[in-house]
Amino acid sequence: MVPERRGDPGVQDLTAFVFNIMRFATHDGPGIRTVVFFKGCPLSCWWCHNPESQSFLPDRLYFAERCRHCLECAAICPEHAISEVDGVVYTSAACTLCATCTTVCMAEARQIAGQRYTVEELIAEVEKDVVFFDESAGGVTLSGGEPLSQPVFVASFLAACQDRGISTTLETCGFAQPEVFQQAALQADFVLFDLKLIDPAKHLRYTGVSNDLILRNLEQLVAGRRPLTVRIPVIPGVNDSTEDIGGFVEYLSRLRPPAIELLPYHRIGAGKYRRLGSPYKLPDTPQPAAADLEPFRDALTEAGLNVAPLTPGV
Repeated sequence: MVPERRGDPGVQDLTAFVFNIMRFATHDGPGIRTVVFFKGCPLSCWWCHNPESQSFLPDRLYFAERCRHCLECAAICPEHAISEVDGVVYTSAACTLCATCTTVCMAEARQIAGQRYTVEELIAEVEKDVVFFDESAGGVTLSGGEPLSQPVFVASFLAACQDRGISTTLETCGFAQPEVFQQAALQADFVLFDLKLIDPAKHLRYTGVSNDLILRNLEQLVAGRRPLTVRIPVIPGVNDSTEDIGGFVEYLSRLRPPAIELLPYHRIGAGKYRRLGSPYKLPDTPQPAAADLEPFRDALTEAGLNVAPLTPGV
């Protein structure tokens, strides 16, 4: 999806949807980082902990546990889309995501995920943290969603960061046209490549897309000797069976990426599905302890691969 252009087609008019800017991150590339979460993703992973990232349009989130039932949101809604019945607050299909309700909700029970930024606006946000980048050899990380689903904007944003001497890390699922992927990989200083599954049928089932393009892009990235880490989210019952681990070992042993990191599944994002009014597909999946991942890590290290020490789920 190419970002909307308004008026002149110059870089200053490029816009992209961003749903979060997280500062002082330490798990998304070297040093202290500011992570920009781009909205929209071609995958729909069952375990996604940012479900508000999947749609390319803004999403409405309602935090029922925060709501004070003051109904100021209902009073101000221009579409009269909010009502309360038997103590339960409802929002009808008449909602236009105008965000007017969020301006009067002091409890922050109502939020809109997704705001348009120009390249210059986003750079201005990132530059607020330059002093921390300088002190920690950190920088900005482009995450999501999938940043490469908005490739024109991302290319311009990466170039703007380069012009200002800001180090960049691209976190990607790898699902992008090869020319788009390679351009971004060359522009970014570092790549975090999220590799979900090797088995093609399971990948299609649990993410909604084939992994053919993903594996092809990863192979080209490694062949180009770009600085990168392959990150594997370990999901109990999904990709941690003996067969799955064997598939990862066989594939990565041939590929020989410079570094691998195992990320234990966590349930931090489960509540977001409720706030979006969407079902969570892994309600009974347990969070693995670091010790549960040892067999996976041992299999990779025994194959001579460089695997990072295990850390808590992130």
